[in-house]
Amino acid sequence: MKTVAYNGPYSAVDVPSLGVTAEKGDPIEVAEDVAQALLRQGWQEVKAKKETAK
Repeated sequence: MKTVAYNGPYSAVDVPSLGVTAEKGDPIEVAEDVAQALLRQGWQEVKAKKETAK
């Protein structure tokens, strides 16, 4: 699984194949092959934040 976010010109986009509406900048988790297709369309990969010990 990969986490990606839509950062295009619209406030949100429908992704019918996933059954979701992706809000601009909000990360969604998708399968690796789906992520690759979205990244080719201009989406951005969201890296996991590292946890810090307190």
